[in-house]
Amino acid sequence: MDSKEINLQLRKKVGDKIQLIRKDESYEKIASRCNLDASKISKIEKGRVDFRINTIFEIAKGLRVHPKELLDIKFSFEDYYKEIDHTYKGT
Repeated sequence: MDSKEINLQLRKKVGDKIQLIRKDESYEKIASRCNLDASKISKIEKGRVDFRINTIFEIAKGLRVHPKELLDIKFSFEDYYKEIDHTYKGT
């Protein structure tokens, strides 16, 4: 698996977490409580666009949760580290 695929998986995991927390709340309502528009939140949730940490803070603000809740995902960083650094031995 290459770095691009790993990044896509990571984005999808964060998007899944956003969807889980958002439940049936509209993108528009979330957007009204932060500095993002509804279409951007939708694209991030669907894993279609990359994002910065500030964007995660804004989405967390819109969802009224701590940002760490959006980043609390199951993801094998060991695989990621091995992919980007072939000398990585792991823990």
